[in-house]
Amino acid sequence: PDVNKGPAILAVCGTMTLLAMAAVCMRILVRTKMVHKVGPDDYAILVAMALSLSGMGIIIPEVQNGAGRHIVYLEPATASKGLKLNFATQPIYLWAITVVKVSIALFLLRISPARFYKRLLTGIIAFLIIYTFICFLTIMLQCKNLAILWDSTVKTTCWTAPTIRGLSYLNTGLNISTDIFFAFLPIPMLWHVQINGRVKASLICVLGLGVFACAASIVKLSYLPNYGKTGDFLWDSANLTIWVVTECNTGIIAACLPCLKPLFRHILETSRGYGSR
Repeated sequence: PDVNKGPAILAVCGTMTLLAMAAVCMRILVRTKMVHKVGPDDYAILVAMALSLSGMGIIIPEVQNGAGRHIVYLEPATASKGLKLNFATQPIYLWAITVVKVSIALFLLRISPARFYKRLLTGIIAFLIIYTFICFLTIMLQCKNLAILWDSTVKTTCWTAPTIRGLSYLNTGLNISTDIFFAFLPIPMLWHVQINGRVKASLICVLGLGVFACAASIVKLSYLPNYGKTGDFLWDSANLTIWVVTECNTGIIAACLPCLKPLFRHILETSRGYGSR
């Protein structure tokens, strides 16, 4: 049957992107109007949000051209355009997810008092950028002529399917590892820092949202074994798209929430003021 997952893709991806954009807007409001200090971590999250919005801007026409449907029900020209758009989202979200983590690392670098953690975080940032660039190269060099990915009439050579799938497993595995790292690093890093206990606990809990991003990576991993086995890429990519976008935007929200404390405090103080009247 001509089942269409397109509406679900748009609903989930659109909602997550809007929530992330709201979090980024509030963060920039706090940093510019309340704290009056914008740092490298803020610029990095703006880049990540721009990439996320760009990806969403491609997903919309991708769904209009068959994403989430079985390819046998699509006109060849429509399927070709959908596959081309699907390919375009891959490097965008690859870099978006990495830049989110770089932003989190820069934030932790800003608040970390210990030289050990500063060196560790600097090394992690370098590692993230290098391995993401390598992953980007694997996407762009998997075929001599990339047009074969959306036009089956093109004659060229590509890496074998097991090789490409293995690289996908490696990338997802590294994503999971770094998600876990950023989710739990604040605990030892902030344990002996002289800040309010409630603030410390909330900061650890908020950064712990990285655990959810990690869960999204694990769910995404479960869809990789069957991806493209029958050549039905637009159908197979539906759940992967949803979870990649969820992982990216959950990371953005998690990166923004620790910076919103002044805004929440202002809202609470304002509401108390109205309540006392």
